[in-house]
Amino acid sequence: MILRSILTAGALALAGAASAQEASVEFNLFSYEGAYRAQDFHFDARYTERFGIEVPVPFSVSVPERGDVALIADGQPDGGAFVKFTFATDTEPRQFLENIQVVTVSIPMAEEAEDPLRTRVAIAAQVLQEQLYPRAVEGFEEPRMLAVEQIDFGDVTGVHLIATYTDPAIGPMLLRLTAMLHPDQPESYVTISNINLGLVPVDDGETLAATLTGRLLDSWVYP
Repeated sequence: MILRSILTAGALALAGAASAQEASVEFNLFSYEGAYRAQDFHFDARYTERFGIEVPVPFSVSVPERGDVALIADGQPDGGAFVKFTFATDTEPRQFLENIQVVTVSIPMAEEAEDPLRTRVAIAAQVLQEQLYPRAVEGFEEPRMLAVEQIDFGDVTGVHLIATYTDPAIGPMLLRLTAMLHPDQPESYVTISNINLGLVPVDDGETLAATLTGRLLDSWVYP
């Protein structure tokens, strides 16, 4: 299996049923004083050979791990995503913290534009706002888009959209859609992150980067 810790779908559903108000007293992601570890995932031809899952565009990430968090990795999740990582509290009752799924996207290289990278960033921003955001918040309450901006992850140029919404079963949530632009080809990925603000109280760029999904994105490498 590609995952070190497995939770059943039923256990994760029970986690989501806990109220954010109750959970925030018991757990706060940013209060952890232990050491983080990392599990490296390489999505390439060897991954395809081992698991039988075709990799559209090779990439690798380091997935953060720590003692009080369980990791769920799904190589072929429902809904068309390429891969999905979910984080939940390691103690019962399981409570949802964050998840991130990866979907393929094609962003033109815009080589004929005066500023190709700037044009690609603008195209990616439009895709996030007009195509992915409406789908991501469909069925949820009080969706609110907060920002769309370029953000770099090492050598990878990214564009992210930040929004909030309310999940009736969990409470206030933060949505982060991030286009990870491949430097040499249109075929790239978009990540979709959902963060439980009751347990992961993100309120600025620094805390966003310190989230589990933020750490994962910061490790992203296109070979």
